[in-house]
Amino acid sequence: MKNQQITNLRHLGILSRESQYILPDGSPSTFSRDESLEKLPLPKLEDTLERYYKNLLPFGDENELKNSRKIIEEFKNGVGKELHKMLEEKAAKEKNWVRKFWEDYAYLEYRTPLAPFSVQIQPIMLQSIGIEESKKDCLKNFARIVHYFGVYFQILREEKLRPTTNPDGSVVFSSNQFKRLYNTSRIPGEIKDEIFNCFKTKTEGECPSTIVVIGKGRIFYFDIIQNNKLLSPAELLHTFSIIYGKIDNESENYSIPLLTCDERTGWFKNRKHLIEISNENEEFLKVIESSMMVFILDDREPRDISEVCAHLLDGNYQSKWIDKSVSLTVFRNGKYGCVGEHSSYDGPVSMSYGGFILESFTEDPEPNWNENLKYKILPKEIKFKIDEKIKSEIARVEKVVEGFTDSVTVYCQEYRNYGKNFMKLQKIHPDCFVQMALQLAYFKIHQKLAPTYETATMRSYYHGRTETVRSCSIEVKEWLEKMYDDKASNTEKVKLFKTAANSQFKLMNDARSGKGFDRHLFAMWCIARENNIQIPQLYSDPLYFKSGGGGNFYLSTSTLGYSICNGCVAPMLTDGYGVFYTMLDNFVWIIITAFRESKVTSSKKFYEAFESAMNEISQLLEATNSKL
Repeated sequence: MKNQQITNLRHLGILSRESQYILPDGSPSTFSRDESLEKLPLPKLEDTLERYYKNLLPFGDENELKNSRKIIEEFKNGVGKELHKMLEEKAAKEKNWVRKFWEDYAYLEYRTPLAPFSVQIQPIMLQSIGIEESKKDCLKNFARIVHYFGVYFQILREEKLRPTTNPDGSVVFSSNQFKRLYNTSRIPGEIKDEIFNCFKTKTEGECPSTIVVIGKGRIFYFDIIQNNKLLSPAELLHTFSIIYGKIDNESENYSIPLLTCDERTGWFKNRKHLIEISNENEEFLKVIESSMMVFILDDREPRDISEVCAHLLDGNYQSKWIDKSVSLTVFRNGKYGCVGEHSSYDGPVSMSYGGFILESFTEDPEPNWNENLKYKILPKEIKFKIDEKIKSEIARVEKVVEGFTDSVTVYCQEYRNYGKNFMKLQKIHPDCFVQMALQLAYFKIHQKLAPTYETATMRSYYHGRTETVRSCSIEVKEWLEKMYDDKASNTEKVKLFKTAANSQFKLMNDARSGKGFDRHLFAMWCIARENNIQIPQLYSDPLYFKSGGGGNFYLSTSTLGYSICNGCVAPMLTDGYGVFYTMLDNFVWIIITAFRESKVTSSKKFYEAFESAMNEISQLLEATNSKL
């Protein structure tokens, strides 16, 4: 069975744990390469504006485009030149000119509640590797997952984690974001939050190995490492059984974790008041915020992966400490998933630890649950001192989060008709192929184009994060218009499909090599704001918003690679979609999100349109015997 599981896992695109995650002896340590990475390049102003104008072409009529061209020229020769010069001065002093802007303005000044609007989630799909998910084994598998999180923590501390690379291994990416996986919390501020991080490598010193477990509003903690030894799964099972017994007998009437799910300024005020009530409360907050990570015990029993993802995004707010960089939720029926605080790191970090956990389950034998326990840890419980004001605030926030519960629909599915093997046979990059299918799917439902965001990694640069690829290009528009033109031949449709896919490939390569335009435009907006310069007309041009500017993307998409690990976030807009996918040899795993309140979107209907689009494209290619 074990050998078959390993075969299945490798078939899913996941290699062995040793080869995928552990650095060979004598290799440069995990974080040693980061300081030598190339500084983030700053594009020329005129190049950025030309790329931006080209992106407007699918969305504007002749008059709109003429007006936008006029605004762009005035910007280029006027205030834009001034802002770009100021940005050049910043870039001359800093190796990454957008990093702080992005962290502050895209994340930390965000005042809306983090869940469900900006957290990232990932299901841990044990059934994908042949492990039964059941009530019977719920706590045992939970103990194993926590143990593997501890192993991953030790690997990072020892700087033995193999840095991630591009698919062929030719480019080694920055590992900086991995420092924010553990011992990290987002601390609320009145106007802007901050990221608190106390993770240290072994060469840097000690850091907490405390884990926090929350269930029904009750909070427990204990140290996962005793006398330099990581607790075994059996030892963890012992402690978790104690905690489960306690919360089953009594819940917390006034849940402090609930307060973290409020809008950020409200949580800032309540956190401040908790500290004012007692010094002990301040110490409790330090324990939680500096802890290795949080584990959440959830009584719900999601039926499938779609419900797992939906429950992770919203609901059970009484037990979410939403500020933590990573929290693992265990559901009563043996399903699991993680919630990540997005300001700290991006999806590839989640995919890395998710893959490590799956591989560990596959490669390691079943633990000896009857072993003689060296450590029988009794967890400590955190009991905040509260007053009438905090009780009143808890009651208020309970009503606030009621409006978010079950607010995001999630549809997870495997498209099984073909995968990346067929796409490569057609000589089309798999990601470009799927992006074209997404464009066609949206067009099928809404009969219009979708301003689209696709994530491009910038981690080949110093402390790089992401750039935007706007997938809905003029070439996509020309292809979609011909797809339902009765006068157009299949050969013509295939030719335009090829052109659109190749255009997407170029856009992605340009973005990854520092030739995108969205972060450049964003940074100039930040420069204007910070220097009390009137925000230029470019940013209020109707076509700026119509094409996706200011985060107005109706399709928010990202590929998470070529393994079974996947995740998602909520859509950017009420009437938008979030679409996240991985491409395996013979199928595509896709997760689609939509807001329940929208009158025009449906995650399930979008998948059905995507399935139809994928079928239609393959039939078109096969009908013309096309090898693009």
